[in-house]
Amino acid sequence: MSRGLANGARDARVPVIAEGLFSYQIGGSERVGVDLAVEFKRRGYQVVCFAVHDSDGPMRVELERAGIRCLDLNYDRYTGIGILRRLRFMWACWRLLRRERISALHVHHTGSLVLCGIAARLARVPRIVLTEHAVDHLKELPRYHRRIACYCRAASDITVVEPAQAQYFHRQFRVPRDRLHHVANGTRLRTSTTADAIKHAREKLALGADEFAYFYVGRLSPEKDLGTLLEAFAALPADVRDRSRLYLVGDGSERASLETRRDALGLLARVTFLGARSDVAEILTAADAFVMSSRSEGLPMVLLEAMVAGVPCVATAVGGIPGLFSGDRGVSVPPQDSAALAAAMASIARSPELRARLVANALDHVRKHHAFDAIVDRYLHLLGLPPRVERAGTLSPAASPGTG
Repeated sequence: MSRGLANGARDARVPVIAEGLFSYQIGGSERVGVDLAVEFKRRGYQVVCFAVHDSDGPMRVELERAGIRCLDLNYDRYTGIGILRRLRFMWACWRLLRRERISALHVHHTGSLVLCGIAARLARVPRIVLTEHAVDHLKELPRYHRRIACYCRAASDITVVEPAQAQYFHRQFRVPRDRLHHVANGTRLRTSTTADAIKHAREKLALGADEFAYFYVGRLSPEKDLGTLLEAFAALPADVRDRSRLYLVGDGSERASLETRRDALGLLARVTFLGARSDVAEILTAADAFVMSSRSEGLPMVLLEAMVAGVPCVATAVGGIPGLFSGDRGVSVPPQDSAALAAAMASIARSPELRARLVANALDHVRKHHAFDAIVDRYLHLLGLPPRVERAGTLSPAASPGTG
């Protein structure tokens, strides 16, 4: 089943890549998947997308605007208990992959591989690549590790966004090292933001020139521990607190409780929930600093986006964040420590020199290690495809399909 764009004429000589997202909502892994899908299409491939746990959302709108067909393959719509429910979904997945004649499948998160991997194998999809963005949720499921290890065999290759995750897959799920790959998240560098653009973005939020604006972008969910961020903001020293605002961009299950917590802390006039937005790049133009208080992360895509936007970052030292921030590229603090977070937030607000240093170092690092085009080349190689389709039905001779 597809909605939105029609199939249209298809060139059987051009490979079809299926990008399997976790959802169509705004999130880090979704951002990675959408950016890859759009770039695959730009390079000449036929691309289709589906979300394992969604039928609609802002990411679907973005994909369809880019001319990418989005398919309905939402596990949450299937009824039944346990294996029967999974079998119904797998049957639908097998039919979809066969009908679309998929040449390569890329899915995000191990749960998506559990649902789609066997169906893809039975549909004879030549290459199946899993990207895992965080492993903390897997650590909480020890009794399922043997089952997960079996499903991992369905993947041709598995990529992780930070190196320690590869060790975890090898140790816990016995995935051979030659099928494990560290592929960092990538982002495009932006042109320098003009003073007029900054002024316009801040005026839209009614931000005064002397106000210091902290931003968070992401899901409002338990693992993000945004209660600690609210407590840290409330605990800022008076010289910073009186001139600061905090904006939370995103939505999720904890929004109502976080709004209640904000009001209880007396922050109604200074903390604003902006909801899910499709103009994150423009919104970050108004930011003086970016803050994350997560209990667990992989390598947050939104931190890279803040870095390329020239926004200094403060975040908890979890997942791949310490490595990303090493070399004076960001300020990290222990998780669930509102006092330490408040101190770091205050230090950034007080020191223009610190902000400038963090931004310069972060931009240099992203330019060298997170260049988007190189990351896309790496994914296409693992998917068994060359860097681009030069013209209809002709693969670029620059690289031959690899096995990863």
